[in-house]
Amino acid sequence: MKNYKKLLAGSMALLMTLGAAGCSNTTGSGTESSASSSSDDNGLVVLNVAATNQPVSFDPADANLVVNEYTQYDCYDTLLDFNAEGTDVVPALAESWEQVDDVTYTYKIREGVKFSDGSDLTMEDILYSLNRVTEDGYGMSYLFEFVDHFEVDEATRTLTVHLTQPDSTWKYVPATTPCQILKKSVVEAEGDNYGTNEGSVVGTGPYKFVSWASDSQIVLEKNEYWWGGADNLAIDKINFYVMKDASTIALAVKSGTIDFAPNLTSEVMPTYKSLENYNIIHGFETATSFVALNTQVAPFDDVNARKALAYCIDSSLVQQSIGGEYSAKLDVTCLSENMYYMDPDKWHTAVSEMEDYTVQDYDKAKEYLAKSAYPDGFEFDYYTPASGVTQAELIQSMLGDVGITMNIKEVLTADMFSYLYGFNADEQGHRPYQAFGSSWVSDYLDPVGNLKTMFHSANTAPGCANQAMWTNSEFDALIDKSYATTDDNERLGYFIEASKIAADECAYIPLYAPESVYALSSKFSYVPSPQSFWNFTYADFTVNE
Repeated sequence: MKNYKKLLAGSMALLMTLGAAGCSNTTGSGTESSASSSSDDNGLVVLNVAATNQPVSFDPADANLVVNEYTQYDCYDTLLDFNAEGTDVVPALAESWEQVDDVTYTYKIREGVKFSDGSDLTMEDILYSLNRVTEDGYGMSYLFEFVDHFEVDEATRTLTVHLTQPDSTWKYVPATTPCQILKKSVVEAEGDNYGTNEGSVVGTGPYKFVSWASDSQIVLEKNEYWWGGADNLAIDKINFYVMKDASTIALAVKSGTIDFAPNLTSEVMPTYKSLENYNIIHGFETATSFVALNTQVAPFDDVNARKALAYCIDSSLVQQSIGGEYSAKLDVTCLSENMYYMDPDKWHTAVSEMEDYTVQDYDKAKEYLAKSAYPDGFEFDYYTPASGVTQAELIQSMLGDVGITMNIKEVLTADMFSYLYGFNADEQGHRPYQAFGSSWVSDYLDPVGNLKTMFHSANTAPGCANQAMWTNSEFDALIDKSYATTDDNERLGYFIEASKIAADECAYIPLYAPESVYALSSKFSYVPSPQSFWNFTYADFTVNE
């Protein structure tokens, strides 16, 4: 399973303070300057957007940064979309679909769909785009783990997906980035230039690529050929600006030159809260923040040492101090609250029966330390990028006098992925850290998006997201069973039993779930989905009269 690029996306999402998801609006009450006019000299409705970085390219194969949501996504369509709640899928390029049997799915592709250059979408384009995911080694090809092959019928415009085994999560995959559809002839003709600022971008999405001045500005405009109807789009043009830091963006919003700013950080939040004509939009997605404990190496190969450390940490205080008002404390499952959607009551009952080492208790810490291989205490290194140093220092200050000493090791953001995902393992094949302040963003609200990715032994391979390198055959068997059935009640039973095992082993110390936070000019409205990591589109924006 190759999920290095998704891991990059997940970790970067938290490092940048996620910019995708939301449920509620809060309007500022200050008296700063109003936003700029939403129309340009030609009468077009323009949305000015700013972020601190730009995509690697507009090729879906490179969709490995959160910023792709606000630039590349709208140039393409996926086979399906997630619904507003993020718990199911709805039509997109595929107007209907059917699960024929446990390993076969069919998708009826819309008639009359055109690319942004006016040419027709063919079934050959569909087949090429999907096969390219595995043939060209997309970072997210792991979502196609159980695909045997695809086949298409041009006459009936039907795509058939053949799996090697039942996969209860396959229903979500057609709504994710690997299922964005490209024009075969253009991609093949341009090769490595495709999707760059020197090449073309041709898709079937609601907006089309117009220009890209590297490290400066990207321009998108309505796609007049969009199958959903260009007249249904409230925004005519998007100017996406690359600015050097969050403070620069905040000042641009304050001056009224930027309408939409995702990825708000706590450092600049006071500026946004003082604005009169902007709304702060925020809500939970599937992001989680935690401490990963490397269970392959001392001292955290000892579960008692892991729990001794966990009981020293006040997760509520970390959440309040670091996550801030736009966050919530995690419980021992390491799942965000909205991932309990199948049956919240059953989940909460199960969690109440698990040992809660997210509550600071020095007596418990000493008790577990005494039972460990290190009754006199131990010392360990805590790895973190620069953005997590404040959190690391807070955790360091919580260790009290139980006998545990923590050293903070700051690593470059560019290097942290090599550490976390096993690309620079030591001679014994171990990942070279004892503990790491880390994060994850699930591909979907389905609990397996965290449980398999973070805990299953299959994901201890290089490039995978079991950052604790924890293995348990009983846990694995339960998660594997969850793939073989589409009955959510049955799957929920497997998830809860697996979570009990994982929680008892304390491979991760849960901290908090951060909300995604944006500032949006009051001239516009937008209600994001909890699954906005895949679902973001400017087609959902409206203009307020």
